[in-house]
Amino acid sequence: MMQRALIVFLVVINVGVAAWWASRSPRNQGAPIEAPAGVPRLQLLAEAPQRARPQTPAPSTSLATAAIPADARCVSFGPFDNPALLRRAHERLQPQVLRANVRNVVVGAPRGWRVIAPPLATQEAAQALADRMTAAGLDDLIVMPTGVDRNGIALGRFGSEESARRRLAQVQAAGFDQAKVEPVGDVRTQGWIDVAATNAFDAALAARDSAAPRTEPLDCANLR
Repeated sequence: MMQRALIVFLVVINVGVAAWWASRSPRNQGAPIEAPAGVPRLQLLAEAPQRARPQTPAPSTSLATAAIPADARCVSFGPFDNPALLRRAHERLQPQVLRANVRNVVVGAPRGWRVIAPPLATQEAAQALADRMTAAGLDDLIVMPTGVDRNGIALGRFGSEESARRRLAQVQAAGFDQAKVEPVGDVRTQGWIDVAATNAFDAALAARDSAAPRTEPLDCANLR
């Protein structure tokens, strides 16, 4: 008897709860909160209007690559034995002329010419570069173990500058632009600055300003 009464009680409770849940009114969410006057509404990125990006103007032609005018005047300043003085003179001349190129001239009689990649910080780095060169199809190379060129990569020694430059072109074509040609023997290099300027350019005054030992006329067709 007690069990039957308990079951009836539980059924009545469940029915009552279900009736209350079905008949209750939804909770009042309240009125929307208005932002103070003058404060912009927070906006999602997707809601923002799309703005056209400004077009980047095409870069102007560099003076270093611009064609030299037919009436230009071309002059060479030099020779400079000190790299710091050469760099300073180049900086002084550049703003005054249309073009200013540095040219190195070998002084003396080289016993030969070599192609070399400059020394790296460690022997491991040099060997890794040599391995990449070999994988690119270059042969006849060696990592230099001692001396001032230690951890550099020797890429060949040649009897003429022309042969060395052919080898350099092969190395650079394989993607190794750090290689360079150097003379071998009791030689040194001097720097010259070849410029192209207008007819109003005062070469004598520019020579004094840049501390150039002398000036020489230059055929503008030879200005590279």
